[in-house]
Amino acid sequence: MSRPIKIYILALFLIFCQAKLWAQELTGELSEQEFLELVQENHPVAKQARNMAEMGEYAILEARGAFDPYLFSKNKQKFYKDTNYYLYSNSGISLPTRTGITFQGGYDWNEGEYISRENSLPANGLWYAGVSVPVLQGLFIDERRAAFQQALVERRNFENEARLMLNDVFLQATSYYWQWVQFKAQKQVVEAAIELASDNLQNFKIAFQQGDKPAIDTLEASIQLQNLQIQNQQLQNDLETARLNLYNFLWGEEVNPVEESPINPPQVDRVSMDHIDSLRASMQIFVQDHPALRAYDLKLKMLQIENRLKREKLKPKLNLEYNVIQDPANDISEVTGLDNYKWGVSFSMPLLLRSERGALRMNELKLENTNYQYQQKRLEILNKARQYENTFENISKQLNTYQQVVTQYEQLLKAELRKFNIGESSIFLINYRQMSLVNARLKFIELQSKYRYYYRQWLHSLGAAPDLWLRE
Repeated sequence: MSRPIKIYILALFLIFCQAKLWAQELTGELSEQEFLELVQENHPVAKQARNMAEMGEYAILEARGAFDPYLFSKNKQKFYKDTNYYLYSNSGISLPTRTGITFQGGYDWNEGEYISRENSLPANGLWYAGVSVPVLQGLFIDERRAAFQQALVERRNFENEARLMLNDVFLQATSYYWQWVQFKAQKQVVEAAIELASDNLQNFKIAFQQGDKPAIDTLEASIQLQNLQIQNQQLQNDLETARLNLYNFLWGEEVNPVEESPINPPQVDRVSMDHIDSLRASMQIFVQDHPALRAYDLKLKMLQIENRLKREKLKPKLNLEYNVIQDPANDISEVTGLDNYKWGVSFSMPLLLRSERGALRMNELKLENTNYQYQQKRLEILNKARQYENTFENISKQLNTYQQVVTQYEQLLKAELRKFNIGESSIFLINYRQMSLVNARLKFIELQSKYRYYYRQWLHSLGAAPDLWLRE
């Protein structure tokens, strides 16, 4: 085989493999649980939610960076007309801690012809090691510690945002899923009715040709068939729209859309009473743990940390620094307590504290407003959950009633057919009974779809965790 042919075959193989990667096929029956598992695993919004949770870890890593040890070096020299006026060199390491105390160590070395007496050092320079302590402002909290505490809250906030995102995409996905289930089942009902209406039309045509039935009966049967065909065409359009919407939520592992293929919905069943009773019994707990409420709670915690920091800024600044110094030429054992040292104290305080007092009061008002928002949101969530609970309960009762209605329409149609066979009824009445039965079945399927979707809305209103969404 020649080289060009080999290259061509390899290229075709690579294109085929790439196509497989970009189009992952999904076939067979697709249950709601399987559908939601695919959404949770591969949907771009679900992947964004996982990234949000991971961002919280990096927020903490960033805040911890404020306590990282760091090296420093300061050098300053003046050299003019062959004269070294001075050379000041200070290098070392600083170790900030979460207690507000900073440890430090380093090496000072100065030389030159015009160095002042207080800056004069031994020829080998001096080592130093010491500590810097904020005595008043910054003793209990400072910007670095506040940022770290807020990062811990921020991590929980990222996790909370991820859960909100996932709940929203679950609700939207289930909306399209149950539309797809509904239109698919309704279309099957109408197609069965079309098959029966088509048979009726053929039978009446034959009966008319044989002189047993009038032409008006053939016209009546034809109108019935046409009405059903129009209804079927509308359902076909609705089903195709729902199917395309459904595929918006079906993604492969490599963030590639799943290839469109024949998939079928399962039979619609009732939600387990254990799940329903559990939701009712735990409603207050769900509301208290709702992600939307937790967002306000985390915001309150952030403001409380900010409040502590702003209160701390009302204190004067009083910083103490103490360093032991040592000639590098001497042995480390010769360090004798406070004999060789350098120390310092710094103090400052604004006289009016207008900036500090204004910032503190503004933050206190933000805290107050956020607490009001929290209480209002809590009531809204509780009432919305009760609303969906009542709607779900009402749909459940309608389902029980409509199931009986469908059975009764079936009995009426059978009775009308028996009367027709003995000449006591007409095609008009049969068509009327058949359409009543078709509409009842369509309504029953619609209620079944709403029943499952309202259950999902109830879960969403309670801010349910993903494991509850994935239960059968």
